[in-house]
Amino acid sequence: MTKRSFTIEAKAHALISPVLALGQSKAALGTLVRHVIVSVGTLRSFQQCLLEFLRWRVDKGTGIDAPVIRAELDEYLLQESARWRQKTVDQHRQALSLIFCVMLTHFEAEVPTITAGRAYSQQEMELIASRQAPQNALGTRLAFRAGLRAAELYELREADELQREANRPWRSDLFAGLSDGVVYRTVGKGGLARSVWIPQELHRELQTRRLKTPVMIIDRKVRRVVHFKIGGGQSLSQSFSSTSGLVLGFSNGIHGCRHGYAQSRLETLLEMGFMPIDCLEIISQEMGHLRCDISLVYTTKRK
Repeated sequence: MTKRSFTIEAKAHALISPVLALGQSKAALGTLVRHVIVSVGTLRSFQQCLLEFLRWRVDKGTGIDAPVIRAELDEYLLQESARWRQKTVDQHRQALSLIFCVMLTHFEAEVPTITAGRAYSQQEMELIASRQAPQNALGTRLAFRAGLRAAELYELREADELQREANRPWRSDLFAGLSDGVVYRTVGKGGLARSVWIPQELHRELQTRRLKTPVMIIDRKVRRVVHFKIGGGQSLSQSFSSTSGLVLGFSNGIHGCRHGYAQSRLETLLEMGFMPIDCLEIISQEMGHLRCDISLVYTTKRK
């Protein structure tokens, strides 16, 4: 690491430290939750945004310790919006707004966002799982059948071992139309604890892989306590992508299994007579993002 990069990273650490509240519950923070960083994932993303900004200002000749003003932040976002997609522009705006305590201008990205479906079919998922090691195969099947993120597989608990977050307006008709199964719980983005539905056959296999003593692992710099010997996190993502490439000739990533879950649920709920807006809300709560507009992204068909 060069002296310059060390100085920039040290500066980034000093700037971001005052807004860290890692490990604290959103309920305890109340309205302050909008002004702090509570998850390691958000910290990692926002820290990268901050590092890119600091490198940019140093490259244009501004001293590392020079005061940061809003005009400079807006100049940076405007310039970079010419080469970024909208999601990247918005993430940098949110990160810099939080860290520097200023409301920044919304800039439209000049690079168009192309929304393409990522969903795997059940047949494609099974072809991939059949070529994976047993613990990764189980992780892949659970991601598809329960709508789990790769990291959430490491967080799986039986329902009596983890309480669902109480201050959320959970619907009473979650998992409507699903076959015989068992409710488990997991912890997702931002520390949200929610219920997930595990089909009976995967529940039985999962129980054969229960560890006598939970173990601590580190996945993408996050410490997790694992209760089942199953694939998850970065190792499962890598296994899935490489196997998908070999078997199908392409990879949409393990997240494509969540897309497959969302589309299957939408079809089931519509067939049961649910209104579209209710379908999207049910899916959003089952998958742990709690926003209907995000559910729409997941239900985009693959070309």
